[in-house]
Amino acid sequence: MMDILTQPDFIPVLVVFMKIICFILGYLTIRLGYKLINSGVKGEFKFTGSYHGIKGGLISSSPGLLFVLLGVLLIAYAIGVNKNFTSSKTYSQSPDTLYIPQPPQKIDSLH
Repeated sequence: MMDILTQPDFIPVLVVFMKIICFILGYLTIRLGYKLINSGVKGEFKFTGSYHGIKGGLISSSPGLLFVLLGVLLIAYAIGVNKNFTSSKTYSQSPDTLYIPQPPQKIDSLH
């Protein structure tokens, strides 16, 4: 069973599956944040992060805003992830000749 997961033809399926899961989880997280904002839940928090020298912070009295931000980041990750793969499938039979249709000689020959 685990051998099929390492097959080169199965990798695109796994990437699409991962993107679908990230989109669903991101949507559910954003929806939870929206419901928290609508219901008026209050709470103090401070959220900071840095990535390759870029720093960002979020200070809010609404935890719903944090869930909306995390959902957007999850969906952005799903859109931005690239997985390069190559397929090395070889075919044992190759065609001897390739059929190339010829254009008609006259327009009247189409009737």
